[in-house]
Amino acid sequence: MSRPYERKSATPRRVPAAQDQWYVLHVLSNKERRAVENLKRLFKEDEELGALLQSEPLVPTEKVEEVRNGKKVVQERKLYPGYVYLNFALRDSATGALNNDAWYKIQAVDGVISFACGRSKEPLPMSAKDVADFKREVERRSEGTRQKIVINVQDEVVVLEGAFQGERGIVEEVDSEHGRLRVGVTMFGRSNPLDLDYTQVQIVPEDERNIPRSE
Repeated sequence: MSRPYERKSATPRRVPAAQDQWYVLHVLSNKERRAVENLKRLFKEDEELGALLQSEPLVPTEKVEEVRNGKKVVQERKLYPGYVYLNFALRDSATGALNNDAWYKIQAVDGVISFACGRSKEPLPMSAKDVADFKREVERRSEGTRQKIVINVQDEVVVLEGAFQGERGIVEEVDSEHGRLRVGVTMFGRSNPLDLDYTQVQIVPEDERNIPRSE
């Protein structure tokens, strides 16, 4: 999975106000919650740092429903594994000066690897647009429960939209990380490879398949 945020400019054009500064911390995979607990402990024990904290460290999650052994199971999954979002006044909003003491202390927390940095190698706050997009995505993904779609190579599917809507094809490649598929649809005696999203197809039930699935 690609980084959820990566600032490319060397220095921020304008540092957001204290309450609007958001940073991305790269942490040990599968240790996100432990890193958050260690960060909370730091902010509680260090009053100066605690005063700069604008909201609780965040590990965005979503609920995913899947069927296992004929039973529906709901799991909470992290949207961005390996990352923690920190709403913290790390820079002076007037001068843009970095609080080096806070930077070093946060980066020294057990479980934290580094800040997502720009070319200057210093922590840079997310832009207002990035923050808005991030909050919108977190809110959208937190509403309700998403059904996990499992599609395998050789599954027969029907295309739900586009020029090949209604046509059936065989799944040739699966990119489960990004929810993408390559489907071969046969038209006029030749196979047409289509690159589609999971949401653009529907699996054909076993008893309705035209093409037997090879073992």
